[in-house]
Amino acid sequence: MRRKLLIAVTAVLSISALVASCIKDIEEEGIYVTTRCYGSLYDQESQQPLQGIKVVSTDGRDIEETVYSDSNGYFSINISVDQLKRGCYISILPDSLYQVHDIKLDEMPLGIESYDIGAVWIEGPSIPVVYTDEVTDITIESACFHGYIEEDGHSSIIERGFVFSVMQYPTVNDRKVVAQTETPSFEVSLNLEHSTTYYVRAYARNGLGIGYGEQVEFTTLSGLPEVATLDITDITATTAVCSGYCSADDNYPVTQCGICWGTSPNPDINNLHVGGVSSYHNFEYTMTNLQPSTTYYVRAYAVNRLGVTYGDQLSLTTLNGLPTVVTSTAGNITATTATAGGEVISDGGFPVLSRGVCFSTSPYPQVSGTHTTDGTGSGRFVSYLSGLAPGTPYYYRAYATNAVGTVYGEQSVLVTH
Repeated sequence: MRRKLLIAVTAVLSISALVASCIKDIEEEGIYVTTRCYGSLYDQESQQPLQGIKVVSTDGRDIEETVYSDSNGYFSINISVDQLKRGCYISILPDSLYQVHDIKLDEMPLGIESYDIGAVWIEGPSIPVVYTDEVTDITIESACFHGYIEEDGHSSIIERGFVFSVMQYPTVNDRKVVAQTETPSFEVSLNLEHSTTYYVRAYARNGLGIGYGEQVEFTTLSGLPEVATLDITDITATTAVCSGYCSADDNYPVTQCGICWGTSPNPDINNLHVGGVSSYHNFEYTMTNLQPSTTYYVRAYAVNRLGVTYGDQLSLTTLNGLPTVVTSTAGNITATTATAGGEVISDGGFPVLSRGVCFSTSPYPQVSGTHTTDGTGSGRFVSYLSGLAPGTPYYYRAYATNAVGTVYGEQSVLVTH
């Protein structure tokens, strides 16, 4: 029995030696049944070699061989021809901070001694990648922020939210609000100041640091009334009427509306103004104590507790304030007398202090020369011309004088007998 066992062992050893000898002979011919695959592992972000990372050869079910990278990130693992035919590949199995990385060997030739895989870059931990979405539900004093975490950086997210400021590119050192959720999408609504431009960025924090989304700019609503300057009518030398329109948010009612004016552009309520509280959207006020022949700039305004709003600017030029007078045709002409007169159609906004007819043998007679005085005020009047020379042509015209000045009617000519 022992003799038979010895013969069997001797036979096995002989076969193994024969196989080893055959393999050696094949390799001496430059053909290898096992290929040494080698390469180096590096952190993709820091570009530093990775030590102690597990490297295995596997067919996806069973692990054939296991090695670990050294301090330089170098590893070497053997793949036989038989393993390669069965679909064996190399898999990098790092710790939880790094991603699994598979290396296919489809392009590796059969029967070579070694195969250089080269540098293998392993994606490791990084700060989160965050997206800032559009700001919605913008009101006078609030808005809703939206954000999304696209990548967690292979590290657990420990905080997410938004940073915002009136200055660009805010950080967590500025104002921030934390979202009370653990989902990739998150949003927060908060109170803000009216009529203010804000800059907001979504952010997320993991064990490595803070990632920010792109900056989004928005402006809260003003809350101020809407105002329009509508029309200017009934212009005289000293007065004019201006109409306007206003509306406001029900939470911020109008406390005063009116018009303001001045001789310089863009008047405000620090200039001359008139107004009151109106329950109507449309309003109308009269400007008084204006100066004749003067250009004024006018704007409607409205006030609520948030401030003052002005409508578009209009302009007007007051009338000159002078009377309007016409000359009547002369009659009852004799050698030395005649009757004439006229009519004051308008006093120009100022009472007519005197009126009458100027006459002379020279054209365009004036009140500084010979003239009659025939009462005050508007309306028709009759003038009696005396002391005329016989057979002489005379130029005559009506006049009217108020506080602003003197005006004349059209000139006519009469000839005495």
